[in-house]
Amino acid sequence: MYLRIGQLLLLSAVLFLSPSLPVPKYESVLAAPDANDSPEKQWTLRYTPSEDRVSRAKLEPETGAYLGAYVLQDDFIGQSMDRFNECTGRTHASFFKYVGYGKPFPVQWVRDVVKAGAFPHIAWEPNEGLDKVKDEDYLRRFARQAKASGVPILLRFASEMNGNWTAYSGNPELYKEKWRLVHDVFEQEAPNTAMLWSVLAMPEKPMADYYPGDDYVDWVGVNIYSVRYHNGDRNYAAHQEDPLDLLNAVYNRYSRTKPIAVSEFGASHYSATDGKTDVAFAAAKLKRFYGSLEQLYPRVKAVYYFDVNNTTAFNPARRVNDYSITGQQALLDTYKEATASDYYGARAASASDIAVKGNHGDTRRRKSYTFRGKLFESNGVVYADKSFFIDYLGLRLSRLPQGNNGSDGKERVRIERKKGHETIAVTTEVIRRSVEAGYNNSQGAAIRRKLQAIAVLETVRALGYEAAVVDTDIRIEE
Repeated sequence: MYLRIGQLLLLSAVLFLSPSLPVPKYESVLAAPDANDSPEKQWTLRYTPSEDRVSRAKLEPETGAYLGAYVLQDDFIGQSMDRFNECTGRTHASFFKYVGYGKPFPVQWVRDVVKAGAFPHIAWEPNEGLDKVKDEDYLRRFARQAKASGVPILLRFASEMNGNWTAYSGNPELYKEKWRLVHDVFEQEAPNTAMLWSVLAMPEKPMADYYPGDDYVDWVGVNIYSVRYHNGDRNYAAHQEDPLDLLNAVYNRYSRTKPIAVSEFGASHYSATDGKTDVAFAAAKLKRFYGSLEQLYPRVKAVYYFDVNNTTAFNPARRVNDYSITGQQALLDTYKEATASDYYGARAASASDIAVKGNHGDTRRRKSYTFRGKLFESNGVVYADKSFFIDYLGLRLSRLPQGNNGSDGKERVRIERKKGHETIAVTTEVIRRSVEAGYNNSQGAAIRRKLQAIAVLETVRALGYEAAVVDTDIRIEE
């Protein structure tokens, strides 16, 4: 499922942007780290605003995350949602189904989902291309049937558009036009639906080009797979990848304003690439991923397990990995343990979760936001990419006029924070560095992300924030 060609990274043309400027372009880089960097620590920035007025999205749970799954290709349990719940010992809040654009609305399947105590998530795919997506009878009828179902629906339209294997990739402007059309029709005809825009974890570079805009997206999602080899290639090893690293690009960019869904997650315990079974590999990835989200990625509000043995898939090109867990007791035990937290106890979405869109967040509850993967430590100082200061703290960064960078020739930037009627401003150094993204390219070389970074503690304290270091957390409060 991985056909990656490039990975995310930081600003190409504009050096420093205010939050009101257009979304920057991203680029991939391969570069060496600085000799004084400390790569072994995985730092987390945890920001808690004094008041949070970010609205709850449609269907977003008030607390915790929905536990979801895809079971419609698991013959071991007869494709049964109830059997999956029994095997895993967890009542899942949501299940999903793929529906090709042009196919009928899955009326009976939606009823079956509700009967299983869950709400439906439909992955609606225009597999014959975007030209088929028009404001005509089929689109309107599908939307009206969604409304007639009487239940909340998470609608994932045209996902994985960032890869060249979909019939709707390659033309970002047309994609956004069609997405907005679908959004507007469903807003008119089926207000019980929430729109989920979802990418594959890689390639990262094209992602932002396809984003339709905050006004047209309720949730942002990402599909993540832990495999021992990419693309069925023994020379393209992936066993060392941390699945959390595959979440960082989407999470850092969108979680400040949108709930995040891991719309598909799978960990392979068998690879046809080398014909070997490795249950311990899958168990470790399951434990690492599900066991870490609550503390490290609290804006993840839904996780769907891809319970499929792809080695029996209809498409021969997909017959590489077995992600199913129901036939492996060790994986079932690991899944039960990893999802035992109350964090995964969010009930199935209901009508009350639809009505919250547009309401202000509860300012009495203080919510934390996290930022990972674009950090490094050098000479005992922790640096974060400037996107944290812009996107998370909402600060204004501006380049100093030429010639004002100091006698040492170091690059500096002015940072401004509005605090009531007061403006606090500091001038600080910028360090250009690359950090590991957590995975390799097809030639086995580590992909590195190029950052324009600023010292965290010194800067936020100078701007009037409270900041403390707890282990590998840097906790920032207003």
